[in-house]
Amino acid sequence: MKTRNFTMAAVISSLGLGIPAFAQEGSETDLSRYQIFEEGEQSITLKQLEQMEDAYRSLVDAGDCANALPKIVEFADGANKLANILRQGNEPYYDARSDDQETIARRRALLNQLIKAESASNNLIEQRNEAWVEEAKCLLDQGSQDEAITRLYRALDYIDHDNYDLWEEARMLLWAQVEFDPEA
Repeated sequence: MKTRNFTMAAVISSLGLGIPAFAQEGSETDLSRYQIFEEGEQSITLKQLEQMEDAYRSLVDAGDCANALPKIVEFADGANKLANILRQGNEPYYDARSDDQETIARRRALLNQLIKAESASNNLIEQRNEAWVEEAKCLLDQGSQDEAITRLYRALDYIDHDNYDLWEEARMLLWAQVEFDPEA
């Protein structure tokens, strides 16, 4: 008995679906899977992100949650993107075999750069998480309890256990919204 190997194109063609063969292959210049920024959106620098943080924090400190909310969201999104950009520079190291990582580690200047980038990325993620909790607090201030719960829920998915104070603040806020008292 002879076996036949069918390609997906042959199977689709035999079913009469009429999908052209070129639909199987992506364009070599199609970089959409790497898209970081939305249409019309531009990258920001660390200095610009710092200014964004100062702007939202001053509004929060002044008790102006209505104007702080969009700035908090903008900051959190920017911090997340910058953290990912910095971390991407370390990707070849992360993907390397342990022998290759040891070789890279011997290049002290490069290793120091990778460590600095990783540290900066982690700090940005922590700042993003703090912004998410601030966003939830402002939403509560504005009377949007369900939206605040969603933000706290998301934040708690990402808050590191080492950041105990933020973890405690987020969980206590979340539990308070459903009237759970862990001390009762």
